[in-house]
Parts: sequence; structure tokens; C-alpha cells
Amino acid sequence: MVALKEQFAQWNVQLNENLAFIEGKLRNFKNLTVGEQVSYSSIGLGLMCILTSIVLFIL
Repeated sequence: MVALKEQFAQWNVQLNENLAFIEGKLRNFKNLTVGEQVSYSSIGLGLMCILTSIVLFIL
């Protein structure tokens, strides 16, 4: 049980580090290269499409 809590704590730290990295990139969105702007926009649009499809599937 303790090992499971430690694993979740480690995942939480890794997730927070990744989200902080992405947040830093998005704060300076206008300073990113065109390729980075397109890739971040595409990833965001893809996540929105996945969430929409899940909601529509449930309904």
C-alpha cells in the first residue's frame, strides 16, 4: 500500500513538471517557432476532439 502511494506521488511530480513546462511554452506562444505553434495547436485540437467524441459516445 505504501509503495502504491509513493508511485502515485512520483507520477504526480512528473505530471506537474510536464504541465509546468507546457505552461511556460504557452505563456510565450508568440515567441515560439511556427512549427511549435502548429504542433501545440494541433495537440490541443486533437484533445478537444477526443473529449467531444467521448461525450457524444456517452449520449
